[in-house]
Amino acid sequence: MKNEKVAHRLILFNGIYAITLLPYPFVLMMSLYIYAYSQSSDHALLDIITAGLMATYPIGVLVSFICWAFYHSGKYKWAMVTANLFLVWLVAFLIVVLISDYIV
Repeated sequence: MKNEKVAHRLILFNGIYAITLLPYPFVLMMSLYIYAYSQSSDHALLDIITAGLMATYPIGVLVSFICWAFYHSGKYKWAMVTANLFLVWLVAFLIVVLISDYIV
């Protein structure tokens, strides 16, 4: 390993994110139900945004695996940044959830 400390962190982050992919089929079904419910809801746009965010959940996780390309090229800071790209999705999802709780 080129940098053991960074490699261990990347393995930890990617392992946690990979484990979160296990309930994705359930999350996808929930997003489809939310989308179907949004057709009869007063807050249709917010429900569609929530369903879309839930459906795109694995994209952030899979993009975070790009961190290994940066790691092997010696760009350790960029490797840490790309490993945590999933957190951007998480923040967006939390903002939508907080807005929907505030509106309802």
